Amino acid sequence: MDDREHEDATLQMSHSEASTKSGTELGPNSAIGKRLKAYYDDVASEPVPDRFLSLLDALDAAERASKADRE
Repeated sequence: MDDREHEDATLQMSHSEASTKSGTELGPNSAIGKRLKAYYDDVASEPVPDRFLSLLDALDAAERASKADRE
């Protein structure tokens, strides 16, 4: 068991050293993270469809009406 624990400790140290050298803690997942962020940024920058805006306006109007009824 001692040999196995030593191997595990060595692997963990080499992994942490590699992530420190590369400047990222994500290792091979950093490319995935970058692509997901780029995809999210593209989607987030798209304009909101007019149909959604009209639904949001209707919701705001309904909330205002509901508050006025309570007062």
